[in-house]
Amino acid sequence: MSPTRPLAAAASLALLATSAGAAAYCPSYTASSPSNDHGCAIEAVPGTNPTVDEWNVIFDLVAQGPSAWGGDGPTVSDIGQGCGKPEPYQSVPARFPCELLKAITRVESGWRQFCVPTLPADQVGGESRTIISFDCGYGIGQVTSGMHVGENPDFDRERVASDPFYNLATSTRILAAKWKATNCVGDNQPKVVEHWYAATWAYNGLAYVNNPNNPNYDTNRGVWKPSVGGAAPYQEKVYGFMEFNSQWQTIEPAYPNPGDIGGGSSPPALPDPDCASPTDCVNKRPTHVTACNGDGGGSGSGGGGAGGSGAGGEGAGGEGAGDGSGAGDGSGAGGEGGAGWGGGASGEGGGGGAGAFAADDDGAVRGFVSCQCHATGTSEGPPGWLGLATFAALASLGARRRRR
Repeated sequence: MSPTRPLAAAASLALLATSAGAAAYCPSYTASSPSNDHGCAIEAVPGTNPTVDEWNVIFDLVAQGPSAWGGDGPTVSDIGQGCGKPEPYQSVPARFPCELLKAITRVESGWRQFCVPTLPADQVGGESRTIISFDCGYGIGQVTSGMHVGENPDFDRERVASDPFYNLATSTRILAAKWKATNCVGDNQPKVVEHWYAATWAYNGLAYVNNPNNPNYDTNRGVWKPSVGGAAPYQEKVYGFMEFNSQWQTIEPAYPNPGDIGGGSSPPALPDPDCASPTDCVNKRPTHVTACNGDGGGSGSGGGGAGGSGAGGEGAGGEGAGDGSGAGDGSGAGGEGGAGWGGGASGEGGGGGAGAFAADDDGAVRGFVSCQCHATGTSEGPPGWLGLATFAALASLGARRRRR
């Protein structure tokens, strides 16, 4: 996202979110739009979203990294594993918890690569096409870096706009970079979901607005619930979707102790998270090994009840309202914004999304959504975004139990 979110844009998006008769929030600031004043370089492409089952297959394959997806995605450099607690640092091929990818993209775009545009005015209506935020976040992963005029990334920008699989795979490049740029959580094991806490924070921007100790947040807010909403750091919204949804197998993630996080714009090295909520460390939770590659269950010890789910105030950033009032210093490393549930951190590439949709407590979309987030694919044959690796994985869908 852009270095700062214009207040006028944030205000208009907040108004959209609270208008009872509003349509689904679906920006498409395509390259040829007269309203494209941030230099979005690639035209929106017509398309149909994968079904929920197809999305889950895509997520589970992308989570395995470039060694699994081959030419269906871009290259992703190796990431680090181990932080001397006890494993010594080593470089390993990039892999990602699928639970985290699924939750991040629920926040970013509501699992949508395409929808019928509601913004800007010159693009409203017509066929379903690529979501493009006002500052050039494209598709399900809201890929922003490299998507502006004058940028020349080493990935295929046209496929970012047109191909849900490729877009999601490209977003993992950004997440991998955040993993490498942030301090260790626990022993920094890529297969442990909670060890991605700092990288998830950084995905939206290393800024004070995403610090759970920010006084704009309710100190009794507990676990963020999609059905309740309310102000919370970006990473807590991601964690909330991991716990409350009906589209994939849920987990109850453990949270770092806020006393270990301190008051900065980015977290220091953190011990293994074990708190039952962002504001409850009396009760405990174990950490979780990702289940998408056949590894399941929790690691560590603990248990106990989850903290409350108070909605808190709108405060810092609200629902996709950008920097919010008095929410932070606006500095920090870049992050990817969003066209879904936001809550923005400013800073280079920062800025949360402003999606005007809500979700039931099990993650089912409700409220203002009228374009289909998970529309059924065509019946004439495989959709155009289907690569070889994806096609092979989808071919086994009939033999697999539906993921929930």
